[in-house]
Amino acid sequence: MPQPTNSTSGTSYLDKGIDFMRQFVITLLMHRTAFDFIREHKPWRGIDRLGWVVWVMVVAGALLSYQFYKDFYQVVDEVRHSQTSLSASLAGAISAERFKWALEGSRKYLVMIVMELVVFYFIQKTLEIRMGRRPDFSTKAFVDAEIRIFKVTFIAWMLEVIARFLIVKLALGILGFDSLEKPVSFLIQCYFLGFSMVDNYHECFDLKVSDSEKRTRGVAIGVAVAIGLVAQVLMVIPGLGAVVATMLGGVAATLAMERFAPIGEAEHQAILAENSVKQRHKMRQNETLRER
Repeated sequence: MPQPTNSTSGTSYLDKGIDFMRQFVITLLMHRTAFDFIREHKPWRGIDRLGWVVWVMVVAGALLSYQFYKDFYQVVDEVRHSQTSLSASLAGAISAERFKWALEGSRKYLVMIVMELVVFYFIQKTLEIRMGRRPDFSTKAFVDAEIRIFKVTFIAWMLEVIARFLIVKLALGILGFDSLEKPVSFLIQCYFLGFSMVDNYHECFDLKVSDSEKRTRGVAIGVAVAIGLVAQVLMVIPGLGAVVATMLGGVAATLAMERFAPIGEAEHQAILAENSVKQRHKMRQNETLRER
């Protein structure tokens, strides 16, 4: 089994850049593998055990569909009543500002919260099929996953805001690279959306959220950016876009992490041991506070 790429110790920026591009390109291509995997293994089987998850998917699709159709109708209406050529009319009617609701801000994280159970289910099924790992489909596991995604998306949103301010507004602005602001901002958004999916993989191996973020940043940045990019594009599709984005993203994230940063049994046991130590330390601190 391949080992995680160590991109944080003793490597040059060039090496890190090459490693990022390798992860990014291969993870993008892995979405086709993920599609074939879903078609062959049908990992949605059994999801009906969570009957109300169907309603969650309907709500998620409705959230995106309403705004998309509203903007799409306005584009068509403007083009129909424009006095200029078709190409000029389209250029004027279709703008990044009009559709930025689908790609910016906290809305994408709201979709992740709504669709969390789908992502978590598909990642567990993929690990079961690929690695023979026994899934946990208990009610507690899914409740814990839903609680966790609130924390993950809040952290991702806060870090995204900070990163976009420091890198895009300050660094690029000061250096005069204004033309790079939008693409860099978009890549930052992709990374944090991708991280919210990759975290589900880490959750299956009992990593805490803070450790999950550090591990993603350390060995899987290219994976997270690629997963987030495809998910953002798919989320623009009305109706089933959110469902497809989370299903495909969950499987692709698992396949990519298996390739670039897998968690073997030895590392998993080390994680469990560390969690146990932290839990005992926390209990001792609480007992000390109560005694005071």
